[in-house]
Amino acid sequence: MDSTGKLDSMQLLPVVRQSMGAFATALPLRERLAICTDTFCVGLVSFLTLLAKTNEVTNLTSDADPKHLLATHIRDSLAPLLVGLEAPHSLLDIGTGGGFPAVPLALAWPTTAVTMSESIGKKAHFLESLVDSVPLPRGRVIHGRVEDHASALPERAFDMITARGVAHIATVLQYALPLLARNGRLVLWKGERGLAELQDPPFVATLHRVHCTATVLDYALPGVERNSKLVILQVTPTPTGRSSRRNGS
Repeated sequence: MDSTGKLDSMQLLPVVRQSMGAFATALPLRERLAICTDTFCVGLVSFLTLLAKTNEVTNLTSDADPKHLLATHIRDSLAPLLVGLEAPHSLLDIGTGGGFPAVPLALAWPTTAVTMSESIGKKAHFLESLVDSVPLPRGRVIHGRVEDHASALPERAFDMITARGVAHIATVLQYALPLLARNGRLVLWKGERGLAELQDPPFVATLHRVHCTATVLDYALPGVERNSKLVILQVTPTPTGRSSRRNGS
């Protein structure tokens, strides 16, 4: 423990292992080993340590205490594992911020190429430092709004696009559609109130037009009473293999 009373990396490692071991009991069997490996836990320690250190001088998150993050943001970021989603070949995370959900998912899915987009410079710089220091060998960072960089990103390149607490569902879908691969999935973290967006008639019409289906999956985090939601928007290829319109409008 350092002079400020904070855990150092060696002390944090058993805390991470204990937290992830407890969380793993809620996962499907095939997913449990992914978050209990030494590589995953050591990577998570590196991420949490750098986040806490950087947060002292640059505001990345309201509470960078590793124990708090393990119980909240880390576990919530791993919700796709809770509901049994398989690792994609390539993932784009929109609005990664301080690293959620992209960094925990990149560690849990080491074979997945993970692209993190972030419009705020200090957060993008922090994410760039993570790629080398954690390390995230298959990670890369795009500094800017994803809609501004959409033309620079490879079209139809991502099997999964994630967004946690970013914009309205219809807005994120519009950004994601040109970038989603055939049979690609847009995975959104939403609260109960956010689900009302799925009933909006213009949005329902858009889903039909672009051949996209919506599924809402409940998940519960250990030790948290309320249930949370993942909204999965699944692209269904048309007979020609193309969506009706590139921008979903």
